[in-house]
Amino acid sequence: MALAAQTTEGELYRPVLGSNSRHPNGWHIRVIVSSQTEARHNRHLWAPTHLVSIRAPASRLLSMIELPPERHLELYFGDATDPNAPDAARAEAVEATFAFIDRLPEDAHLLVHCLRGIGRSTALTLGILARYMAPEEAAAALHALRPEAKPNRHVVGLCDAVLGLKGKLAKQALRFPAKVWKA
Repeated sequence: MALAAQTTEGELYRPVLGSNSRHPNGWHIRVIVSSQTEARHNRHLWAPTHLVSIRAPASRLLSMIELPPERHLELYFGDATDPNAPDAARAEAVEATFAFIDRLPEDAHLLVHCLRGIGRSTALTLGILARYMAPEEAAAALHALRPEAKPNRHVVGLCDAVLGLKGKLAKQALRFPAKVWKA
């Protein structure tokens, strides 16, 4: 991820929000979103305090960051965009993610990654952001975090439904990938 190469260690987890009264512990949304390969290669530099790993069923998580189970949420679903596919994400995965996020301390450094690409991790991160800001702002924040984001449309749709946004988040996901973000 270009972010790691261009910043110092203290700048890696710049807070997205200055304050966050909507989070139970006031988490300022310090997050990096990546693929598993990037996470594995940068695990010592990034040193997250909390981790969300997304992988397809029957795949392996290779030499990742070692964190206690209460700081590592493992989700099992594929990159399917068809909601009827056997390995497609389900609303329960989004709900489990939001419950995990609610337990983060104020100073948490979260890494969200997925195996094989960045579609699922960017989609789930978009949903996380949308819990604390309007869909348009969440999409702009995701673009700032990961300019080449390609959010999985099905996962975004699940986040949209769980958050009760009535298609507003899904509409923003259609703007990706974007070289330049226009408000």
